[in-house]
Amino acid sequence: FYRLPNSSVSPVAVTRNKTHAKDANYPYRISLIVPAYHEKGTHLLKKMTKALEMAEDPNEVEVVVVDAGGCSDLELLQSLATGDDDMDNNCDDTSIEDRNKSNHYWGQVAIFSFVSGGGRGPCLNFGASAATGRILTFCHSDTTLPYYWDRRITNTLGHDGMSDQELSTLKIARANSCAFPFGIDTSREGLSMPFESSSTRAYYYPPGIRAVEITANLRTHFYSLPYGDQVLSLHACTFEFLGGFPDQCLMEDYELVSLLRRRAALFAPPPSDGDDGDVLVGGGVVTRKEKLAIVPGAPALCSPRRWQKFGVLYVTFMNSRFVNLYAGMRKMGPDELFQLYYGRAPPRRDMKTSLWEVELANILEG
Repeated sequence: FYRLPNSSVSPVAVTRNKTHAKDANYPYRISLIVPAYHEKGTHLLKKMTKALEMAEDPNEVEVVVVDAGGCSDLELLQSLATGDDDMDNNCDDTSIEDRNKSNHYWGQVAIFSFVSGGGRGPCLNFGASAATGRILTFCHSDTTLPYYWDRRITNTLGHDGMSDQELSTLKIARANSCAFPFGIDTSREGLSMPFESSSTRAYYYPPGIRAVEITANLRTHFYSLPYGDQVLSLHACTFEFLGGFPDQCLMEDYELVSLLRRRAALFAPPPSDGDDGDVLVGGGVVTRKEKLAIVPGAPALCSPRRWQKFGVLYVTFMNSRFVNLYAGMRKMGPDELFQLYYGRAPPRRDMKTSLWEVELANILEG
């Protein structure tokens, strides 16, 4: 476990200087990147403990928490890290031995203070730049991960170890990224988590919430349009290829998914005479088609608090309205959307030029 000191300078978002083909360049299989804003350490500890319990091999996972401001007691997460001295002092020898046998620790827990501003897009890029996992998994702090989520992500992206030639034979497009099906946590704990026990909203089950899940999963299945609360995962090399998240305060997940879909389209050219979209590699036919895959099985569960607070019809209407304002005829920018949605100015930025533009300028100058 460690925590970096505050810094007003953001790192270059996706520069790693690694040879992506070598597993040895990645200490961890997965980096679980969690942005946190005005989160209590006790709440995040419960979420990360649940994610730890649901992981098959947490020793192969590093947790990267990005403190974007207003958080408290995040050091409580220290108890979930491998080899933590404080935890060893508070546990008897038997419990330590049992936990070591079960590998019931994260491989690493790192907390980074992000103070450069700009919203969630720059915040996620900040966390990704510090991650050392081969796969980057972006998880909202109020999302509950399903059982064996780590194995399901690696199996989906790796197609259970199938080679490109086998995928080509079976006419299966390789996954360039993946996301879980959409779900809402309507358990007693999920319904009460955001509120005090005395609140009138505690345990409130909003009517129509299952319809939200059904329509969201239909959108995901037919249009390959998952959102950020469905836990987007992709290889670090793919993230670098795309340039990371756009440098914007809203709709950063929508834009990343759009970039992934465009990449999939580029790797699937329209067939010509005698060409089915495959290429010859090493004497064999290998597919070059890609897709954004949906992880089969149980969904990731997001918090129901927005539906509890505002109601299903209002949240559904506002979500659709803002997507249409952003991607429709109006083409409203993310800063304008932020001001319209929250009624205040967008997050301040320490840098007027985005990290994308800085890196692109360096490339052009070099």
